[in-house]
Parts: sequence; structure tokens; C-alpha cells
Amino acid sequence: MTNNAIIPASTAIETFRDSGYKSTASALAELIDNSIEAGADNIQILTFEKEVKSRQRMLTKISEIMVYDDGIGMTEDVLSICLQFGNGTRLASREGIGRFGIGLPNASVSQCKRVEVYSWRDGHCYYTYLDVEQVKNESQHYVNIVEKITMPSQLLENIDGDIKDSGTIILWKHCDRLDISRARTLFKRIDKELCRSYRHFLDTDDTYGRRRNIKLINTSDKNTTELRPNDPLYLMIPSTTPEFKEEASNALHGDIVRVKIPYDDQGGTSEVELRFSVALPHTQSLGGNSPTGQHYRHNTGISFVRAGREIDFGTFGYFNSQDERHRWWGCEIRFTPVLDEIFGVTNNKQAVRGIHYLDLKEFKSEHPDDWEDMLQDDSKLFLREQLSRVISHNLKTLEGVIKSRGKGSRGETAEDRAKLSKSSKIANKELETNNADTHSENVGSEKTDKQKVDEWAKILIEGDETLTEEEAVGVAEEKISLKVDKTFSSWPGNQFFSVEVTGSTCNLVINRKHPFFSELYEPLVEQDEHKYLDALDLLLMAYARMQDELYNRIDDIEDINSTWGTHLRRFLQKLNSEA
Repeated sequence: MTNNAIIPASTAIETFRDSGYKSTASALAELIDNSIEAGADNIQILTFEKEVKSRQRMLTKISEIMVYDDGIGMTEDVLSICLQFGNGTRLASREGIGRFGIGLPNASVSQCKRVEVYSWRDGHCYYTYLDVEQVKNESQHYVNIVEKITMPSQLLENIDGDIKDSGTIILWKHCDRLDISRARTLFKRIDKELCRSYRHFLDTDDTYGRRRNIKLINTSDKNTTELRPNDPLYLMIPSTTPEFKEEASNALHGDIVRVKIPYDDQGGTSEVELRFSVALPHTQSLGGNSPTGQHYRHNTGISFVRAGREIDFGTFGYFNSQDERHRWWGCEIRFTPVLDEIFGVTNNKQAVRGIHYLDLKEFKSEHPDDWEDMLQDDSKLFLREQLSRVISHNLKTLEGVIKSRGKGSRGETAEDRAKLSKSSKIANKELETNNADTHSENVGSEKTDKQKVDEWAKILIEGDETLTEEEAVGVAEEKISLKVDKTFSSWPGNQFFSVEVTGSTCNLVINRKHPFFSELYEPLVEQDEHKYLDALDLLLMAYARMQDELYNRIDDIEDINSTWGTHLRRFLQKLNSEA
């Protein structure tokens, strides 16, 4: 009987080449992980280009990529297994970034046909390699022997800075599977992806990930780029954020939430941390079309971070990323490698699996008798329940904060949004000759112009906190002569609007927390339906003016408003549930 190998090398090597890395940048991340584990302070990614003929013309393409680090280097024994698939020195480890034992060889052959490894320490330099064509042609089942060599000076001469006494070089040769073939374009992609993945190793705070210097070097034009953190929570310094490169543009929202997740039958638990942030008012006021707003658009999502390195990023069923409001908050979920199985971390550290939103009401209705037992017995289900509860609660709160500031989009400034609308101009023009006795005029007659301006400025800032005090005062000075106008606020209850006196103006205040606002008013704003929006404003301002003139019957009117608002809330909730 023939002894067949469990993995036939000559055919399996091609399978490994199709291992599912999202991009060249994500494959390089495996090598950076190893450098970080080796304690490197400096990590450099270098490209080498050459001219190749393609369709009767010469093109410049990447032929080799090199990753250098000044970590502790590898011993001869470690080097002898570093290119083995499924082997490594950290297979049993549940700390740090590495673990699975396939990162270096798997990532390398996914991008190139030959990978060479040079490592030095204690005054000795060693070398080994893996060649795809050799494995296929010779049915190679064993790794190549490790050779003791002199330092690879022809490679080291391209390094930016001094060479330390220990370090490693990974050289990808015959790069035939890069997703981008030009160095300059590839570096833009790498910069975009790795700046977010390794943000905790690039910022000035060493609490969660010690800072490393990671550089991209194009040897063709000697151009060097140092990576800066791209933080979807927008709390880090420095950063890649336009207009905020040296300051945070978000603030932490609420407390850090810590949830203990069981991971074995012996009672072992590990903490998962959830952090939320929200854009500062002046950040949001820049609007979605600003350079900062566009930067936020590309960072709309929830970030899963394992041992300091981002593993996955997306919506995970929690929200609609096309809704511009969702770009103004951030969420980061931190966990340790001991929870890899619970989070479904893939062996190439490209994703988490099965961690999407769990509709708790639906889950409980589907399992009315045993849902509590199911959560207790299934750690992954328990994790999903905990994440869904915490994230949903915070997103609801964050949405309220973002809404309360006004739109913050379409390039409008906060001052633009606060100025007199077309509907207000029409209403006040029509009321110029109306001399009816009103509650607002009676109250306002006892105030100075300064008091009226102060009242209006306060109301305007409460309705849209992205307004500066100077902007609010400027708009307020235009509003104190109005007979009727509208503003926005937020409060719980059944009233979808209230009528108040601001200065000497009858002020229609629309409640952003009422379904009327989210189901009818806001969609008209979002779709720029000005004609219908103006008509709706005039309808409501006419009602407010009626109430202002009939102030002697205010108790009856307030009862009417409350009852009307209650019915409207119920009707709209029913409409929404059947949509």
C-alpha cells in the first residue's frame, strides 16, 4: 500500500495561493503582525519596479516587495519552520496578534511565486526560501534547509535609517498576483487600509498598542511615506483626518461598556469592551460634502479590534450606511484572541463571522420557552445578544444627539440653517397688517431688544448646537421683529410641536423626537421637497398663530394639542409598522 501525503504539496500549493486575502495590503498585514510580535520599533514596506513589455509597449510594474523590521530576529530553528503551513511558535498562544501558523507562507504565496526570508541576531544571519514552481515541479514535501549567510547588503542599502543588530527581511519575488501593479497606486491602497488596521500602533497613546514607525518606500523614486492613524472613532492624534490632523474631531460618548463573555466549559471569561464616539458640533457643522465629511463617509461602520489590530469593519446589520447621520458616530469593539472561536475569527485574520445584529424581540418570540437557556448555553449567541443590546441602545442615543444639531449636511452651514425660511417670510409678510391682540406681543412688550436677542440666540443654539454664539446672535437680531417663526427641539411625550414665546415672536417649536418629525418632516428635508415642506410649515405656523390669538382659551388648546399629538403618534407608528 502506498503512503499518500495528507496534503499533496504540488497541488495544494496552488490552493494556498487562492487563500482569500482581500487585497495585497491585507496580505502584507500578516507580515506586519509578525514584525509587531517580534518587538520591532521600525517596520518598512519597500517596492522594486521594473520595465516589462505589455501589448507592444513598455510598462513599469512591481517585481518585488520587501518588508523589513528591526525586531528580535529569528533563530535558526525558528527560521526552519517559518515557511511551513500550519506550523509556528505561537500556535498555543492566546496573547498578541499572531497565532494561526499560516500567516507568513499563506500571505506570501497569495501574492508572489517566491518568498525569501533573511533574519539576523547575535551576530549571525540566516536565510531560507519557498518557491512555488519548485514545490510544483519537484513535488516538494519538506521545507528548504536554512543557510547561514552574510548580511544581505544589496537589500539593506534600501532601508531608511540605521540597521540594528537584529531584524528580519521578507522578500516577495515574481509578484504575479498583486491587486495593483504600480507602486504609487499600491501605496495609496496600503496607506488607506493599513492606517486604520494598525491605528493603535501608530498614535501617540501607548496604552493599547505600543507605537511603531511604519513606512512605505518606493525605491524607484525614493519617495517615503510614514503611516498615520486613520481612526473611525476620530479620537487619535495624529490622524489622517482633513482639517484635524493634530486634534481629535470626535468626543467619547458615554462610558466604556465592558461585557464578560464565557469561552469554555471551565468557567473562563474574557472582557469585551465597546467604545462609542460622536462628532464634535463644529465637526458635524462642516457637512457631509466637506473633505472631513467625505473622510467620515469612508469610515462609516463598526470596528472589531483584536489585540490592537482591526480585524473587520462594517454595518453588521445594525444600520443603513447610506443614511448620512450614521457617519457622525463611531463604534469600536475590542476583544482578545482567547475569544477567537466565539467571534469566528478567520485564520487569515480577515474577518469575524456570525456576529451580525440579533433582533431580540424576534428571537424571544421565536423561542418563548427556552430563549434564556439558549443564551446561557451558547456563548456566541450570548455575545450577539450583548452586542445587539449595547449597540442598539447607543445608536438610538447617538442618533438623537446628531439629529438635535440640525442636518449638518449638503454643504449648509449652521448659520444658513438658522436663517429665515421661505415659509416664515411668507407668513410674516401676510401678518404685517394683522393687528390682532396676541399673547406673544403682550409678553414681548415687557422685554428690551437685548433680552429678545439673548432669548433667540439661546433657543437657536439649543436647536442646533453647531451654531457659534456669534452666528446665533447675528441671526437672532433678524428674528426679533418677527410675528411668527419656527425652531426645533427634542423632548419626550405626545406633542409633536409646541407654541412658545421667544422674544416677542410666536415660535412654533417642532419636536424631533416625535414620529411626525422622522416619518414626515425629515424625509421632506432630506429629499429637498421645498414646495411641500413650505406648505407644511405654513400649515403649522397658521395653527400656531391661531393659538397665539386665542390665548385666553389656552387650557382648551393645550388639551387639544396633546390629544391630537397622541393620535398622530399612534397613527404614524401603525403606518411605519405596516410599511
